[in-house]
Amino acid sequence: MAKQSKAKTKESYEMYLYGIIGRGLDIDTNVLISTIESKRKEGVRSFTFYVNSDGGEVAQGATLFNYLDRTDVDITWVVDGIAASMMAVLITNPKHHVKAARHAKFMYHRVSGYVYGNSDETRAAADMMDSFEKTLIEMMALRVCKSAEETRNLYFDGVDHWLSAEEAVRAHLCDEIVNTNMNIKELEQITDARSAYNFYNNQIINLKQQKMDEKAFATALNISETSTEEEMLSSVRNVVNERATLRQQLQDEKAKVVNLENRLHEFEQSKVKNLIDAAVADKRIGEDDREAYTKLAEQDYENTEKILNKMKPVTRVKDSLETGVTPKEEEGWDWDKYHRSGRLENLKQNNPGRYAELYKAKFGRDPKN
Repeated sequence: MAKQSKAKTKESYEMYLYGIIGRGLDIDTNVLISTIESKRKEGVRSFTFYVNSDGGEVAQGATLFNYLDRTDVDITWVVDGIAASMMAVLITNPKHHVKAARHAKFMYHRVSGYVYGNSDETRAAADMMDSFEKTLIEMMALRVCKSAEETRNLYFDGVDHWLSAEEAVRAHLCDEIVNTNMNIKELEQITDARSAYNFYNNQIINLKQQKMDEKAFATALNISETSTEEEMLSSVRNVVNERATLRQQLQDEKAKVVNLENRLHEFEQSKVKNLIDAAVADKRIGEDDREAYTKLAEQDYENTEKILNKMKPVTRVKDSLETGVTPKEEEGWDWDKYHRSGRLENLKQNNPGRYAELYKAKFGRDPKN
C-alpha cells in the first residue's frame, strides 16, 4: 500500500512494503517499480519505504535493488517490524538511509528454494542459487564495508542470523533507531522469519485499527457503514481466506503447467529420437549423421521428416556379396517391406530362395524364371 506525504505532496512519497516479495504476491516488484517510476516522472524525488517483510523471491528483490541503484531519487527505509532474508539484503545499498524501530529485527541467511526436475536440472538450479547468493553477498559487502569473503562468513554461513536494531546499527546495516508512538512489544524469542513477521505485523495492524476510519474501512470492504467491529473483522478474514485460496490455486496451476511442459518436452524428444533411429536403421543416413539430423529435427521436425522420407536406403556392398544370407536388419521383412524399400531386385539376385518364398506368400504361386 502507498500514500503521498501531505508535507511535500510533489516531492515525497511513502509506501508500505509489508509481506512477501514476489510476482503476484504482497510486494510485486513489477507493480512497485511501475508506481515509483510514475511518481518520479511527476517530480517526486524522495521515497520512504516502511518495511515488515520476511523476504521472498531473490530475482524480484535483486531487480528492485538494481532499479533503485540507478534511479536518481533519495530512498529511506524504515523497518517497522522485521527485514529478513531478501528484504534484509534489499535495504543494504549504501546510497540509501536505513532507519529502524527500536524493537525491529534484521535477519540474514543463505539463499534457499526448491526445484522440480531431473538430476541435471537440480544441479543447474543449485548453480543458479549459488550465483544469486554471490550477488547478494556482493551487494551487502558494500554496506558493511567488508570483503565478500568476510560478509559470507558473517551472514551466509548456513544459519539464520538475527540482529536487533542496535546490533544492526553497530554492523552498519542501519543508520539510526527511531522512536515511534506505536507501543509495539519486543519479541523475546525468534523461531523463524514467518513467526517474527506475524508477531510484528499483527501488532501493527491492531494499532492501526484503533485509529482507523471505520467509514472508509467499511466502504473498502463493501459492507454497511453501521457494521459492527466483529462484522468488519469477519469480512477481513473472508478476504484473507479468499486470497489464500486463490494463491494456492495459482500455485497448483503453475505446478500443472510445469508438469505439462516437461511431458511435452519429453514427447518431442522421443519423437525426434524415433525419427532418427528409423532413418539410421533403414540406412537412409549413417550413424555419424545422427547428431546433425537430430539438431535439425529439433528445430524443424516436419521438414526434416520430409527430407529423410525422400532419401533412399543405402545398400552396402557387403550385403550384396553375401548371397543367400539375409542381413540382420531385413530379418522378418515381408514382400511389401522389400517393395517399399526398393530392395526386391537385390533380394532376387542375392537370395533367390527367400525371394521365391516371399513371392509365393504374396501371390500364391511360384515366380516365373
